[in-house]
Amino acid sequence: MSAQGIELRGVEKSFESFRFGPLDLTIEPGAVTAFVGPNGSGKTTLFEMLLNICRPDHGAMTLFGLDYERHDVALKRRIGYVPDRSFVEEASSRIDDLAAFHRHWYPSWSEDKWNELCERFELEPKAKANAMSKGMKRRLAFCLAIAQLPDLLILDEPSAGFDPYVWRIMLETIREYMNGGDRTVLIATHTMEEVRRLADYVALLYKGQLLEYKEKDALTDDWRTVWIEASDPDTLNLPGIVEYERGALTRIVTRQAAFTEQALQAAGIPVMKRQAVELDEMIHYMIAEKKHGEQGSGKGDTDV
Repeated sequence: MSAQGIELRGVEKSFESFRFGPLDLTIEPGAVTAFVGPNGSGKTTLFEMLLNICRPDHGAMTLFGLDYERHDVALKRRIGYVPDRSFVEEASSRIDDLAAFHRHWYPSWSEDKWNELCERFELEPKAKANAMSKGMKRRLAFCLAIAQLPDLLILDEPSAGFDPYVWRIMLETIREYMNGGDRTVLIATHTMEEVRRLADYVALLYKGQLLEYKEKDALTDDWRTVWIEASDPDTLNLPGIVEYERGALTRIVTRQAAFTEQALQAAGIPVMKRQAVELDEMIHYMIAEKKHGEQGSGKGDTDV
């Protein structure tokens, strides 16, 4: 496989009531990137553009150094996709017939991997897909995508309908898939535990805009809650402050932890306690900051 990853430059897509982008993004191969954000943020739109299901109105996009203008079929054969709703989940075909269809179109299909996944996820090859429960349908869509052994795996809410036992098996299966070296995973999820356990990078989308794209460990290092002796942070001019609360100890949430603590040290104010900021809290603060900026500039939802 080519070591080249995904490049998006100035990518935009407009609908009647929603505008995506412009987006500039480089995703290196061999990593898991988690796309997070509220419903309607553009995660599915981005994935559909990466699959050439819908085309950008403006901008350029390449995968593995190739573009869809000249390499449509070749690119799609290298991508495994689990959408939020898959045609295979509603198909009246038997599972083994759906596997035969995928076997025909995807040259990297592994029969050994497929058989292993059927056993692991308890799929009955003779069962008809549309007669199965929601959870079993999701298992089927996931297993078909993994058995292709794709260079790029795109997962849109893959664990919807999974019980905790199968959810853990899914995580293990994705980790095994990543052992292939330069394989890449893009996952859209509202489940922060999936982000914690799987992601190398986190991308936050909101109203079609990319608010943050950073290595997960760097992101979690940047954010911190600290407590100091009662003081007014407004008078300290501390960098990175997103929220504070006065009390017996003043609680400060910062997105520039190192710089905040350096400023406190320079002011002679000791940090009494430190605590990590959870990912869902970071997302809340970043979206709140974006909303505040829109209100301050007079922009409303219809401007996005």
